[in-house]
Amino acid sequence: MVRSRAAALTNPVADFVIREWALRPYPGDQAPPHVHFSSDEAFYVLEGELEVLVGAERTIHPAGTLVVVPKGTTHTFATVGETAARILVVMTEEVAALIEALHAPGLTAEDREAVWARHHSAVAE
Repeated sequence: MVRSRAAALTNPVADFVIREWALRPYPGDQAPPHVHFSSDEAFYVLEGELEVLVGAERTIHPAGTLVVVPKGTTHTFATVGETAARILVVMTEEVAALIEALHAPGLTAEDREAVWARHHSAVAE
């Protein structure tokens, strides 16, 4: 079925944000394992390697690799060893707002929990 241009405009796709992150070597995960209940997320490795947890599986991805994390899936990411990584993160506007809110100065543990919940996300247990 071919849709007309007018039909395509009445069924817009969700907005998304692409950010480039330069990750310095860091011992352990860059973020706690967490889940976004209503948003997919993806990581594209530009340089270095990225270790990604998706569900219960951790894998290492070299430059040129795309990792897609479906909504509702526990995930996190880490640099590998003493090597920096540069990645593109593709996320919804809601996930971008979550990240910005979590990095606001002076958040208490209670504040953080509310921020996760407000953005339909949670730290995995």
